[in-house]
Amino acid sequence: MSLERNTSDTEVTQGVVYKKSQGHYGVRVNGHLVDCEISSRLRKHLEYPIAAPTSRRHRVLAVHEIRVVDPIAIGDVVQFLRAGDDAGIITNVLPRRNQIARQDPGPRPTEQIIAANIDYLVHVVSTAQPAPRWELLDRYLASAEKAEIPSLIVFTKSDLLTDDALEREAEIYRAIGYRVILTSAATRQGIAELRDALRDKTCVFVGMSGVGKSTLLNAFQPELALRVKEISRASGKGKHTTTHLEMFDFDFGGRVIDTPGLKYLTLWEMDGAHIADYFVEMQPYLGKCKFGADCSHDHEPDCAIKRAVGQGAISERRYASYLRIREKLT
Repeated sequence: MSLERNTSDTEVTQGVVYKKSQGHYGVRVNGHLVDCEISSRLRKHLEYPIAAPTSRRHRVLAVHEIRVVDPIAIGDVVQFLRAGDDAGIITNVLPRRNQIARQDPGPRPTEQIIAANIDYLVHVVSTAQPAPRWELLDRYLASAEKAEIPSLIVFTKSDLLTDDALEREAEIYRAIGYRVILTSAATRQGIAELRDALRDKTCVFVGMSGVGKSTLLNAFQPELALRVKEISRASGKGKHTTTHLEMFDFDFGGRVIDTPGLKYLTLWEMDGAHIADYFVEMQPYLGKCKFGADCSHDHEPDCAIKRAVGQGAISERRYASYLRIREKLT
């Protein structure tokens, strides 16, 4: 029997979505999870006519299917109608501060929202085994800038460093305003600093397989890493749409949203012509080229960004990342 029945006189309750799996959502209220389903109205966009303020009845002109895989994301603040002590129907999603999303495959582009209301996107990069992929990191950072989510760059396995090449790269990111933390689970380098940075924050860890995301979590709190690993093994195997997502509390304060199956952040509805907008060091030079907003910052003469690269104000390596990402998106 659908929970959507017999809820007309039920009190509205507000909570945060901590868990979602196969049409069910775990909504946290005062430390307790309520198992909720979603109101069918949230899966459609209703188009109403313009009516006088005194009008008491509104006739629906049209019903449009929403262009998202699921209108509810981990981290959403939602309102729901209780259908018993441990069950409810979600009727409203409050406005989000931000969100990360990817394109879901299908006959038409559809947005899959992964998580919402995030304080930090934590970009985890291994110093070795595997070697850093700078273009991928730059793509992640551009995704975060577009979504208006603060970024934190974390290098793992710093005990494997044999020269200062990585420290030079870290300084490039620090110089343009990103916080960078070098960590090692083996020596505990940077672990306390990272805990302090994430205290009382909601974060999402992103990075290639093998970079040490689980090892970092294990350094924070071992039982948490095991729980996340169990969820990841059971979620979305061989599928593009993840079937299970969950948010976990840190014992030192704060939360991490697990995103099994999220290997790559896609730049949802972004075209190559505007990618420079999301490279923070390029922003002061935008619009100052000879061809203004039409400049691709590639082959045109008198380009302010190319001039800044030549003067050392913009990293040549970051500029090369920009060109490759722009080419792929154009």
